[in-house]
Amino acid sequence: MLSSLSRRLDLAQRRLRFALTASPLNPRRLPTLKPERFAGRRVILIGPADTVTDDLAGVDVDAYDVIVRLNSGLFLADRDPARLGSRTDVLFHNLNEEGPRSAGAIPPPVLKRHGVHTVVFPHWSFKGSKARVHRKRKELEGSGIALNVPSVRFCTQLRRDLADHQPTVGTSAMAWLLGCDLAELAIHGFTFFSTPYAPSYNDQVRTGAEAMAWAAASEVHDPALEKPLIARRVREAEGRGMTVCLGRNVRPHLI
Repeated sequence: MLSSLSRRLDLAQRRLRFALTASPLNPRRLPTLKPERFAGRRVILIGPADTVTDDLAGVDVDAYDVIVRLNSGLFLADRDPARLGSRTDVLFHNLNEEGPRSAGAIPPPVLKRHGVHTVVFPHWSFKGSKARVHRKRKELEGSGIALNVPSVRFCTQLRRDLADHQPTVGTSAMAWLLGCDLAELAIHGFTFFSTPYAPSYNDQVRTGAEAMAWAAASEVHDPALEKPLIARRVREAEGRGMTVCLGRNVRPHLI
């Protein structure tokens, strides 16, 4: 009982902090990522699963209007830019740049070298994120690279859909893009923790079971809830008329 009550109180405190931080009255509020920027555009989201190279066979990545990657996926394209694309326009990143769960350091020169114009931090509503996000915001000042966060409404709904668990970066990116008014969204390189990551993305993970365990180890994610959520969001986006192209190795793991 105490554990359940403690969790409810903690979640209520998080929501209050989130609302105060996002309030228009807060002069230090973070700029919100605007869906209108992507309206009518062809967007490709490239994930880190070891199937990504096979997914992208025959796909002209650089022909898309917007290329979106996750965390250290920023560096995957360096291996084979002809197949994996030669740029990254938008990077969803957890801002863990050091330590055993680092997603890769992203100082401004590195971001510029890869063509990034927007970094999106999807976890800003959760405890422990404040220092990271404001440190990165200060570092990016004057660089021409924006640091954006999803809206309060998006984050609140996504948390509710995941029973108040924190979404992984990949699920945050997929859910956000599926909610936009895009002409097309292509999703490649996701197997929902059924296979390992691509080489060099996370060398501590060698099997699908280890990928699932890695995602769950922080005790804030529940990967088992994410796949049905994204499957539902895909159906909803298609119902609105969006063209959703799932990679050859994405669809079997999602549908």
